[in-house]
Amino acid sequence: MKTIIKNILLVSAMALPLASCSDFLDKEPLDKGTEAIVFKTPQQFEQAANALYNTEGWKNYENKANYGNMDRGLDISGLGSNGGGSAPESNFQWDKPYGHIRTCNILLQKAEEYSGDPSGIAQSVGTAYFFRAWQHFYLLRVFGGVPIVDRVLDVTDGNVLFGPRKSRYEVAHFIISDLEKAIPMLPKESTIAENAKGKVSQEAAQAFLARVLLYEATWEKYVPSIDYDLDGDGSNVGAGTAKPEGYYSIEKMLTEAKRLSGEVIKEAESGTFQLWNECDSLSYFYLFNIDDGDGNIPNFKGKGKSTNKEFIFSQKFDYNLARIGINLSHTVITWQATDISASFGESFPCRNGLPIRISYTGNMSDAQNNPEFAGYDTFVGEFRNRDYRFISCCMSIPDRTIWSSRPEDGRQLTQTGNPYPEALFPKNNEVYDGSDPAYGSPCGIFKPTLRTNATAATYGSRKFLIEGANRPQNTESADYPLIRLAEVHLIYAEATCELNGGTISDEDLNKSINKNRARARVAPLTNALIANVWDAGWFDHATGKTICKKMNMLDEIRRERACELFGEGFRSDDLKRWGIAHINLRGQKLGRHILGTAYETEKANDATYFGEPCYYPEKYPLLYGIYQGSGPNDPDYGRSIATLAGNLLFSQRDYLSPIPLVQIRLNPQLKQNPGW
Repeated sequence: MKTIIKNILLVSAMALPLASCSDFLDKEPLDKGTEAIVFKTPQQFEQAANALYNTEGWKNYENKANYGNMDRGLDISGLGSNGGGSAPESNFQWDKPYGHIRTCNILLQKAEEYSGDPSGIAQSVGTAYFFRAWQHFYLLRVFGGVPIVDRVLDVTDGNVLFGPRKSRYEVAHFIISDLEKAIPMLPKESTIAENAKGKVSQEAAQAFLARVLLYEATWEKYVPSIDYDLDGDGSNVGAGTAKPEGYYSIEKMLTEAKRLSGEVIKEAESGTFQLWNECDSLSYFYLFNIDDGDGNIPNFKGKGKSTNKEFIFSQKFDYNLARIGINLSHTVITWQATDISASFGESFPCRNGLPIRISYTGNMSDAQNNPEFAGYDTFVGEFRNRDYRFISCCMSIPDRTIWSSRPEDGRQLTQTGNPYPEALFPKNNEVYDGSDPAYGSPCGIFKPTLRTNATAATYGSRKFLIEGANRPQNTESADYPLIRLAEVHLIYAEATCELNGGTISDEDLNKSINKNRARARVAPLTNALIANVWDAGWFDHATGKTICKKMNMLDEIRRERACELFGEGFRSDDLKRWGIAHINLRGQKLGRHILGTAYETEKANDATYFGEPCYYPEKYPLLYGIYQGSGPNDPDYGRSIATLAGNLLFSQRDYLSPIPLVQIRLNPQLKQNPGW
């Protein structure tokens, strides 16, 4: 058992203690962290705190993609979030967090009654504050202001059970207060014993508080600009605008976000945390797929979870004792959940740090390809000299090595496959031969083919797709990142830029996001690099067209955030807190470039359509056709139409989800969010 716990902190509902088997047998029975636990000793508080680790991650919520751990294909294109609809009867996003909050409150209430030395249970209490804040923040992001539950409720707590919602400002204040209490109670990561790694550290709480502060500061700065009252009056609609005494200003929140993220970065400089770069130049893809099991890691060249110091806090899984339990690698779930749309894929920079098309005058007529961008004449050209976060995760690269998820089933790639080290594609790692139909697939992954009902909207994605692990379905065990160092770099840069009115020094960039870019083999972002340069490939969601936009630091930091964190559940919240979700998630969206590209000159090489043109509209018309715009000189001329404007109905009311109707019937004091 010690060996197992050394590799992973088990977070089962029974909250296995970090002790020997004999010690465990001497413990009193636990029942999911309820009042049945007898809180008499620090060890019993620790057992209850261990139970809290089962309150986050895709393991604990049905409809994992809908929960928001993955972005459901939501990216710069806005595909995957359609808006519209009506308020549901019930919603697990409301119910489950409150169940977890109750578990936290049981521990905190027992701590108040504890007669022993408070220092002996401080870590357990800090853990409970952390998770209580985590669940309230989830509710805040989804619903806005909600009832705050700060104690174990019983029938005498009618003012909470049947009271009105608290404002988002009161909820944010409560979350910040809980995390400020938690930080000094928690141990620094460097002091956590090896057999207890995975527990919440002081740095994890600091990073999470920085995330909360940046989120709320930018929401309050930008969301009022959407010209829609999301707060309501609190009496007839919404949660109101009440602000508690001592509520942080926007500037204070940004200042604290910068300070806290800076402290975590400083700790990382001592070696406690570091960006993971263990395998090769494309290690970013592997970061999310380290799947240990009995010391045999066939797909990562001997680099297991112990080499990963980037995950500051993560949902832990184990092949033998705590598997993910979903068919992650053997279905298309990751393609759907982390999809890279066409406009998003084109937003990744070239290795010189600039967009794929640039202008030095601001005129589209003077725009030119980035010297490092090889264009669309071949299927591999657009992937050359590009950000490794793009080419590492993209599914559509014809000469990129891909392994099967298991030897007997590579169905999502081709009819046969092999685990690492023998690649599924290209065969035996030889040079790509486009004439060999064995390299193709009905999905057109390797040499894209456009067939019935196709839109050519995306590049696909390999992020979270475990390859070569030789795992039967539902047994994958890669850890899921909840807070990682790369995000902390992004928080620091964005908070600094917001504080300084849209500017940031090269020194602060080097301290933060340029570390992420270095791993992605992208040139550092500097003030000189983007001075007097226009991005001539900027997709303007307000007009649905590609335009020239002068490069600026805030846009580039936001671009970095999209490129680094896509598929990890941040994009929807980011678009909302920046006040642009109702713009980005509306309108017609365009897909891949078709006319004048390899789609017209190349032949399909997969066994089913071998020899046919890759673009064959006479036989296989695209679902929404080809965008013509103003003609051949239009920068978007010849692109596929990914989706029509009528398919995307996201509006300002969708910044907040509706309160479930059953909750309003149970408690009429809960007023519905505006517009629902």
